[in-house]
Amino acid sequence: MRVLITGGAGHVGKPICEQFVRNGWDVHVIDVAPDPQVDGVSYAHCDIRDFAAVARQVEGCDAIVHLAAIPSTMTHPEASLFRINVAGAYNVFEAAERAGVKRIAQASSINAVGGYWGCDDRQFDYFPLDENHPPHTTDAYSFSKQLVEEIAAYYQRRSGIDSISFRMPAVWSDASIVKGELRESLLQRRQLLDEFLTKPLAARRKRLAEARVRALELRARRVQEYDAISSGAFDRDAIDDWLLRAYFFDRFNYWAFIHTDDSTQAFEKALTTDFRGAHALFVNSDLNYLNYDSEALLSLFFPDVSRRAKAIQGAEALVSIDRARDLIGFEPTRRSLI
Repeated sequence: MRVLITGGAGHVGKPICEQFVRNGWDVHVIDVAPDPQVDGVSYAHCDIRDFAAVARQVEGCDAIVHLAAIPSTMTHPEASLFRINVAGAYNVFEAAERAGVKRIAQASSINAVGGYWGCDDRQFDYFPLDENHPPHTTDAYSFSKQLVEEIAAYYQRRSGIDSISFRMPAVWSDASIVKGELRESLLQRRQLLDEFLTKPLAARRKRLAEARVRALELRARRVQEYDAISSGAFDRDAIDDWLLRAYFFDRFNYWAFIHTDDSTQAFEKALTTDFRGAHALFVNSDLNYLNYDSEALLSLFFPDVSRRAKAIQGAEALVSIDRARDLIGFEPTRRSLI
């Protein structure tokens, strides 16, 4: 099988390339980043905004893994980000249609439902989140991922291209975990939560209310978007209060993560499992990244969301992967970071 991987030189793409080569597949990467230099992988510099160039690269392929995109609101103006992510995905699917490719797996995002990069307080109907929950996107990145899922559905209706759009959260590799001293950071956060929960209820509520007000004020100013970041108006690292960081960052990504071993597994199964249709699937660990009691997290950070789509036991993830389990047999192997 000949597989085209767009954005294959990146953090998520390189281990996928390596696994596909081990499978004996013919792997071709296109990217604007340098050649990933994986043995057995061919490479071409190609911008996904250039339809003619993309169409040339798709010729002769049996399947496509589409990863190329701008992954946050911080590095590009919103209009540029939107063109790359949305028009780029359209070009990939249109080229696939013309070349007769019938299977695509693409990177959507956990943010397709809104959250981490948004400028308001994301409201939820229930936990754990699943694919039935309505979206509430308020930033260009999240909206772009909402629309790439619609592009996939359009091409399934139009020409029968079967696809999966993976709603991935933060993706960590062993190297990035070590480099970022992630385990140490998570253990510290667990300790701080334990200490916080020993405080009187009134004191906890006061601190949480203060963190909420400050976090939402920052989000209303769109401080994570390109203009604020590039002008130096906002430094994410300057948020040094642990509870504010938890409310501003962790609360809005639901303490979810996926290891590159499992993102690789997901994309491999998307190309080898028999299914029909265009599907958006959450894929992540089945535990939260603090390995902390999930109901305790919900009671602190989402006290107004009482509905449960199903019972949440222990440190079970606040984002359900049941649909991915059922459709492609996805099962996380790297369940905990600590």
